[in-house]
Amino acid sequence: MKQLIGIVTIFALGIGGLQAAKVPMSPKELEKESSHIVSGKVISVTAKVQKSKIERSLGLHRDKVYTIKLKVASVSKGTGVKVGQGILIEAWQPSTRIPPVPGLQGHEPVPEKGDTVEMYLLKNKKSKAYEPLLPNGIEITKKAKKTK
Repeated sequence: MKQLIGIVTIFALGIGGLQAAKVPMSPKELEKESSHIVSGKVISVTAKVQKSKIERSLGLHRDKVYTIKLKVASVSKGTGVKVGQGILIEAWQPSTRIPPVPGLQGHEPVPEKGDTVEMYLLKNKKSKAYEPLLPNGIEITKKAKKTK
């Protein structure tokens, strides 16, 4: 009986931290929830895999964190960002989930260098970077031409 209670408790604690994938936001929701709306050209994108700050359940969980440098072409909402300024944006996607768990799936799509984008952002108070709204706060308006 004690074993059964222990198993049920462990199972319940593990499930308590689970999250579901987030449904894409409508254009009105994106506009309402964002602190900044900017568009511009992606200057660079770097990525690193690190321990997940999102997934907290037991297991091995890693996220691919992207640092996007954007040269701002226009500001539709928000203060403190100017046209021509370069800003840093941090996006993420899950990289490893062991055991596999349902949950947030990060930002989709993630732009590439040279892409023109519109982004619905929130200012990260801990860092100087901005974060796109999950899951669809990044809209690629024009893909970069591929060079051979």
